[in-house]
Amino acid sequence: MATKDSAAVLRIVFLVVGVIFGYILIRAGVSSYDVIRDMFLFKSFHMYGVLGVAVTVSFIGVQLWKRFGKSPLFATATEWKNEPLTKGHVWGGLIAGSGWALTGACPGPALAILGYGLWSGGFIVVGILAGTWLYALIEERQK
Repeated sequence: MATKDSAAVLRIVFLVVGVIFGYILIRAGVSSYDVIRDMFLFKSFHMYGVLGVAVTVSFIGVQLWKRFGKSPLFATATEWKNEPLTKGHVWGGLIAGSGWALTGACPGPALAILGYGLWSGGFIVVGILAGTWLYALIEERQK
């Protein structure tokens, strides 16, 4: 169990890493609606490089996580299982992709936009939270 001091240090580390991550997103142009629009219209391939780096880093991190059996941040064991693809995954991907195309941001850049001081990020974050709430509501009713 973590002590209060280690929890406070961990919060500071997360804050610093989050600020650095947000800065990188802003500098990479991920927070620009025009950059996102041009990616979806195949006018610019800059974002595909950013996404390629993100997928590569994430893949390496997950493989290390699986190999060592514990979370990189916490000393808890993780059980990995693959879920079969369902219609829900397809619909969820289409809805999330539509939101991304309409707003020009997914969750990470939305928070970076908000942190950068642009109010449009707030509307995007509210939309993300509303969509998450709606998903939980529908999921609960189906059970």
